[in-house]
Amino acid sequence: MKREKHIRKPTDKKSYINKKAVSLALLGAVCFSAVLSVSVLTKNVKVTDGTEEIVVSTMNLSTDAILEKAGITLGDNDKVVYSDDGEGNIEVSVLRAFNVDITADGETTTVSVVDGTVEDALEATGMTLGDNDKISYSLSTALESDMEIKIARYYTLNVNDGGDETSAQVPQGTVEDALEFLGITLGDDDIMNYDLEDEVEEGMTLVIRRITYEDVTETSSIAYETVYEDSDSLYVGETEVQTEGVDGVLTTKIRRTYINGELSCEETLSITVTKEAVDEVILEGTKEKVSMIQTNSGNIYDNETSQILTDADGNQVSYSQVLTGTGTAYTASEGAVTSTGLLAQYGVVAVDPDVIPYGSKLYIVSADGQIVYGYAVAGDTGGAMLSGRVLCDLYYPSYSDCTIFGKRDIIVYVLS
Repeated sequence: MKREKHIRKPTDKKSYINKKAVSLALLGAVCFSAVLSVSVLTKNVKVTDGTEEIVVSTMNLSTDAILEKAGITLGDNDKVVYSDDGEGNIEVSVLRAFNVDITADGETTTVSVVDGTVEDALEATGMTLGDNDKISYSLSTALESDMEIKIARYYTLNVNDGGDETSAQVPQGTVEDALEFLGITLGDDDIMNYDLEDEVEEGMTLVIRRITYEDVTETSSIAYETVYEDSDSLYVGETEVQTEGVDGVLTTKIRRTYINGELSCEETLSITVTKEAVDEVILEGTKEKVSMIQTNSGNIYDNETSQILTDADGNQVSYSQVLTGTGTAYTASEGAVTSTGLLAQYGVVAVDPDVIPYGSKLYIVSADGQIVYGYAVAGDTGGAMLSGRVLCDLYYPSYSDCTIFGKRDIIVYVLS
């Protein structure tokens, strides 16, 4: 059998080399294209976190991917700002949240912010400022970490201090705080229409009544008493002052209370007799005699033994007592009534009822015999009689009559 012999034809070495070179060139072109594509898709992103800046290269341009690449973790209230200028420049800024305290109306509210102004913080909490309120920062002040914003509420008050009225603005607080702010001090006894612990309110009117005191000392006289004693060295009807009467002195201490400068009341603190009164002692004669009184109207005979007198008209009248002393005269308007209810008229005279009882029938003449007043009745009294300075005050219908009589010694017969 005839065998065929295959003989391999040697490869062309140069042709082999060329083919390998082409293959390598094609593979290099593909790799270069891939590298070029990755390079084009990768971006450098500037990440700012507070004062720290980081540049990361990434093809994933989502915010979360960028922050993850930069190793940044966000807090609950942190804020991210993403910016792209369109020319391949991308920046991511992390704004970290911080707390700001706002104190108003006695309470503190904490708000978490990343930026903004004081006004923004107030809006975030829903707080508003009154017309008179004061704030520790201006509304345009930029917020900072741990900033404490204080709002002081101010109210307009009307103050009536002891009658002086004014209007003022005071900070929030109690009435006591407001008075201290205004420099008003209350005295221990001053009166106000609000308690010091009450909170101030807009438009409130504070009324302060200032209480002051004045202690005064007043003196008055104590009228002396008149004491009558019998004397057998004097005739009946005669009297003699043995001891002059001297008024005493009464000292009264008074406290006056004033409200806003006007007298409100008086209180007697003490009453003291600083000088005792001295009684006036008058001797009354008991020795009997018969005497004659000569008057312009005739003679009046007084039989002191039988106690019978003959009046100016010749009538004999019995009497039980004869008194001598000072006489005065008075008049009054028509229709005036005496202390006993009698009309003031001629014949009604004023006496001390302890000496001459009311209703006593009298016969009166002047001791010098110039005037005979005549018959009278004891129907009135007065201070001069009660003090013993005057024995009898005689009524006359006119002032001129009173002037004529004047003041003189008189004899008063108390008729039986």
